[in-house]
Amino acid sequence: MKKLIFLLFTVSLFAFDYFTIKKADEFYKNKQYLLAAKEYLKLNSQKAIYNAANAYYKAGKYEKAISLYNKINKKDLQFQKYYNLGNAYALNGEYQKAIESYKKALKIKKDKDAEYNLKLIEKLLKKQHQKKNQKNKNNNQHKKNTKNGKNRQNKNNQKQNNKKQNKKNKQKQNSNKQNKNKNEKKQNNPTREKANKNTKPFNKKIEKKEFAKTREANTSDIRMKFYEKQIKSLKFNTLLIPLKGSE
Repeated sequence: MKKLIFLLFTVSLFAFDYFTIKKADEFYKNKQYLLAAKEYLKLNSQKAIYNAANAYYKAGKYEKAISLYNKINKKDLQFQKYYNLGNAYALNGEYQKAIESYKKALKIKKDKDAEYNLKLIEKLLKKQHQKKNQKNKNNNQHKKNTKNGKNRQNKNNQKQNNKKQNKKNKQKQNSNKQNKNKNEKKQNNPTREKANKNTKPFNKKIEKKEFAKTREANTSDIRMKFYEKQIKSLKFNTLLIPLKGSE
């Protein structure tokens, strides 16, 4: 009786696994990867976890795929685990971890696809570091130029203010001198002064024109232009070699 019950339980369990795998494989084949992953996870086996990880990878859920790949400890799945982990880390932007995973895969066995992906990600990581260093360099240069530009602007403003003040002082001195000369002429030539009362003040008009020309020459816009090289966004030059054993 016990043997019969055990046999029936085993058969039912086998039937459940069989139909679940078949259903999951069908979802995977039809590119319904999230549904496939859900079905695979109903099964209690390392192979099922591996297939679920591949399904999440195909769906673009790289963090979930990485989490499942790391749960695999079956010996004959270690190469596929580390190779696919490398792909998942790479597409998730974790280049250093991707490199480490590919190296672990290559320690298990030599593989051209793994070697290609390793070189590709090492190249991308190098570009990423170069881009970061260039950005920091440009930011520091920009700050330096801005500081120098402000100091230069302040000096120019001070210079312009000094010129204006000197000009005002000079005009004031000239005006005082002219007034003094007028008073002296008044005292010396009272009759001539009366005759000059009816004449137009041409001297003032000439002074205004000269002042406008001088002001226009002295006031100039000082503009600092800062150019920063833009490095193109880091992108894959080619696609990664696909997953291993994704069926």
